[in-house]
Amino acid sequence: MSLLRPILSAGLLLALTAHAQEFKCPSYQGKNPLFNADVFDGPPEKNVQLEPDASRGNKSYTYALWKIGYLFDLGSTPFLVCKFAGLGDAQSMTIKVDKRVEQCVFRTHGGGQPAEAECK
Repeated sequence: MSLLRPILSAGLLLALTAHAQEFKCPSYQGKNPLFNADVFDGPPEKNVQLEPDASRGNKSYTYALWKIGYLFDLGSTPFLVCKFAGLGDAQSMTIKVDKRVEQCVFRTHGGGQPAEAECK
Protein backbone atom coordinates (compact mmCIF):
# COMPACT_ATOMS: atom_id res chain seq x y z
CA MET A 1 0.00 0.00 0.00
CA SER A 2 2.84 2.40 0.67
CA LEU A 3 3.85 2.18 -3.01
CA LEU A 4 0.31 2.84 -4.20
CA ARG A 5 0.06 6.35 -2.69
CA PRO A 6 3.05 7.84 -4.65
CA ILE A 7 1.78 6.26 -7.87
CA LEU A 8 -1.70 7.73 -7.37
CA SER A 9 -0.23 11.12 -6.47
CA ALA A 10 1.96 11.11 -9.57
CA GLY A 11 -1.02 10.15 -11.73
CA LEU A 12 -3.13 12.98 -10.32
CA LEU A 13 -0.33 15.49 -10.85
CA LEU A 14 0.10 14.34 -14.45
CA ALA A 15 -3.64 14.61 -15.08
CA LEU A 16 -3.73 18.16 -13.71
CA THR A 17 -0.73 19.38 -15.72
CA ALA A 18 -1.90 17.62 -18.89
CA HIS A 19 -5.15 19.63 -18.87
CA ALA A 20 -4.66 22.54 -21.22
CA GLN A 21 -5.18 26.08 -19.97
CA GLU A 22 -8.28 27.67 -21.49
CA PHE A 23 -9.62 31.23 -21.51
CA LYS A 24 -13.18 31.64 -22.72
CA CYS A 25 -15.73 34.41 -23.24
CA PRO A 26 -19.04 33.78 -21.49
CA SER A 27 -21.96 33.05 -23.81
CA TYR A 28 -23.98 35.90 -22.30
CA GLN A 29 -23.52 39.07 -20.33
CA GLY A 30 -26.89 39.37 -18.63
CA LYS A 31 -29.37 38.66 -21.42
CA ASN A 32 -27.00 39.88 -24.14
CA PRO A 33 -25.38 37.13 -26.22
CA LEU A 34 -21.72 37.13 -27.25
CA PHE A 35 -21.51 38.35 -30.83
CA ASN A 36 -17.86 39.24 -31.49
CA ALA A 37 -14.36 38.93 -30.06
CA ASP A 38 -10.96 40.51 -30.70
CA VAL A 39 -7.45 39.49 -29.69
CA PHE A 40 -4.82 42.05 -28.69
CA ASP A 41 -1.06 41.88 -28.18
CA GLY A 42 -0.96 43.51 -24.77
CA PRO A 43 -3.71 45.54 -23.09
CA PRO A 44 -6.44 46.73 -25.50
CA GLU A 45 -5.77 50.39 -24.63
CA LYS A 46 -2.42 50.03 -26.43
CA ASN A 47 -4.43 49.43 -29.65
CA VAL A 48 -2.37 46.46 -30.92
CA GLN A 49 -5.31 44.46 -32.27
CA LEU A 50 -4.23 41.28 -34.04
CA GLU A 51 -5.60 40.22 -37.40
CA PRO A 52 -6.76 36.60 -37.59
CA ASP A 53 -4.35 34.14 -39.19
CA ALA A 54 -7.34 32.45 -40.81
CA SER A 55 -10.95 33.50 -41.25
CA ARG A 56 -13.98 32.48 -43.25
CA GLY A 57 -17.69 32.86 -43.09
CA ASN A 58 -21.00 33.66 -44.69
CA LYS A 59 -24.30 35.17 -43.49
CA SER A 60 -24.90 32.49 -40.87
CA TYR A 61 -21.39 31.32 -39.92
CA THR A 62 -18.14 33.04 -39.00
CA TYR A 63 -14.79 31.52 -38.03
CA ALA A 64 -11.55 33.28 -37.08
CA LEU A 65 -8.28 31.81 -35.77
CA TRP A 66 -5.36 33.64 -34.17
CA LYS A 67 -2.11 31.73 -33.61
CA ILE A 68 -0.67 33.44 -30.55
CA GLY A 69 1.81 31.01 -28.96
CA TYR A 70 4.73 33.09 -30.25
CA LEU A 71 3.62 36.09 -28.14
CA PHE A 72 4.55 34.23 -24.97
CA ASP A 73 8.00 33.50 -26.44
CA LEU A 74 8.42 37.26 -26.93
CA GLY A 75 7.43 38.00 -23.34
CA SER A 76 4.09 39.52 -24.34
CA THR A 77 0.65 38.86 -22.84
CA PRO A 78 -2.37 38.62 -25.15
CA PHE A 79 -5.85 39.79 -24.21
CA LEU A 80 -9.21 38.43 -25.41
CA VAL A 81 -11.97 41.06 -25.66
CA CYS A 82 -15.55 39.74 -25.64
CA LYS A 83 -18.31 41.87 -27.16
CA PHE A 84 -22.00 41.37 -26.49
CA ALA A 85 -25.01 42.24 -28.66
CA GLY A 86 -26.80 45.38 -27.57
CA LEU A 87 -23.93 46.57 -25.37
CA GLY A 88 -21.34 49.16 -26.33
CA ASP A 89 -17.57 48.76 -26.25
CA ALA A 90 -17.50 50.19 -22.72
CA GLN A 91 -19.42 47.09 -21.59
CA SER A 92 -17.19 44.56 -23.33
CA MET A 93 -15.32 42.02 -21.20
CA THR A 94 -11.52 41.91 -21.30
CA ILE A 95 -9.75 38.66 -20.37
CA LYS A 96 -6.00 38.64 -19.74
CA VAL A 97 -4.55 35.45 -21.22
CA ASP A 98 -1.80 35.10 -18.64
CA LYS A 99 -0.94 31.43 -19.17
CA ARG A 100 0.52 30.07 -22.39
CA VAL A 101 -1.97 29.01 -25.03
CA GLU A 102 -1.35 28.38 -28.71
CA GLN A 103 -4.44 29.84 -30.35
CA CYS A 104 -7.67 31.74 -30.01
CA VAL A 105 -10.78 30.84 -31.98
CA PHE A 106 -13.99 32.79 -32.58
CA ARG A 107 -17.03 31.22 -34.21
CA THR A 108 -20.70 31.93 -34.75
CA HIS A 109 -23.31 29.30 -35.49
CA GLY A 110 -26.37 31.24 -36.63
CA GLY A 111 -29.85 30.23 -35.63
CA GLY A 112 -29.94 32.58 -32.65
CA GLN A 113 -27.15 30.81 -30.77
CA PRO A 114 -24.51 32.96 -29.07
CA ALA A 115 -21.04 33.01 -30.56
CA GLU A 116 -18.07 31.24 -28.96
CA ALA A 117 -14.59 32.62 -28.29
CA GLU A 118 -11.82 30.73 -26.56
CA CYS A 119 -8.07 30.61 -26.28
CA LYS A 120 -6.37 27.32 -25.54
